[in-house]
Amino acid sequence: MTITATVQSIGANAIDSKEPILVLFDETATAPLQQIAVIQKFEQPIASLSLVAGSTITIDRQTYTVAFAGGLVEANLTSIGHATLYFKPVPAKPMENGIYLTPNQLPTIKVGSVITYQA
Repeated sequence: MTITATVQSIGANAIDSKEPILVLFDETATAPLQQIAVIQKFEQPIASLSLVAGSTITIDRQTYTVAFAGGLVEANLTSIGHATLYFKPVPAKPMENGIYLTPNQLPTIKVGSVITYQA
């Protein structure tokens, strides 16, 4: 299953080069969340999206492989478009709302970027 979203906005505090993470929400995010998040709009409503180790996420032309997807990822993505993308190794206690990706390099992302989830 392939799901596509487009970046609508990037909060003023959403990207920190020292912390390789991106917090994603859909356009229902509150104003405070929008300041720290990348707001994505899905092309169509998503009923399910089961990301597992080996799934891929492509941001524009950069493809990442899922190393770990937490237990809350599917419910959060389908309800409020939320997940946290971690571009670093999976820790001993990974976040349940997190998707840990390889390679461990923060992508260049902009308004209009296309995010493709391949489960």
